[in-house]
Amino acid sequence: ALNVTVDALLLQPCESVLLELSTLPLDAKLASHAQLTEAGIELLDCPLSGTGAQAVAGDISVYASGDQVAFESCLSVVKDFSRVSYYLGALGNGTKMKFVANLLVAIHNVATAEAIVLGIEAGLDPDTLCEVAGSGAGASRVLDLRGPMMVNEQYEPASMKLDVWQKDMALIRDFSESCGVKTPLFSASAPIYDAAIALGHGQRDTAAVRSVLQNMVHSA
Repeated sequence: ALNVTVDALLLQPCESVLLELSTLPLDAKLASHAQLTEAGIELLDCPLSGTGAQAVAGDISVYASGDQVAFESCLSVVKDFSRVSYYLGALGNGTKMKFVANLLVAIHNVATAEAIVLGIEAGLDPDTLCEVAGSGAGASRVLDLRGPMMVNEQYEPASMKLDVWQKDMALIRDFSESCGVKTPLFSASAPIYDAAIALGHGQRDTAAVRSVLQNMVHSA
């Protein structure tokens, strides 16, 4: 989609700003920026953080990077569809921040499922499990958003499909490797997502990782 947009803009170039909101490989955004700059068009790297449901409610964060003056000229537009925006400096920092944030999501999602399976198998009340856990030090946005889905085993409609999430997992892995950083917890979470897809949950929400951990209990 980015390439199609860039090609269309280059057909009739004029001074403008393109807010690029996708989660894509950093090299792709940098290459598009170089193309557009020659035509007088400023590309800003502004990936979004939040689920589809959060986007509908305007409850998303914008990780902005690139020319600061250009970004400030677009703030009124950004405020119309987001809860908060952060200007992170040089072009590409937005995407880097998104990879870091998504690494946390990947780990928190599996950790949430693990905690819920443990709590239920230990005999805790499923209806209060998320509420109580979410009020203490173990709270997270992932627990708030996906904990109830996991408790009720309701993975549709999906706010992030597992098949789509695999693309983000690959981007995080490639980025961390390019930085020379080991990610043992993230790496440990990856097979859980693979297993959820193998169980047929590819079109369901990432909360479906609970089914993988639940099956581990019953197969022990």
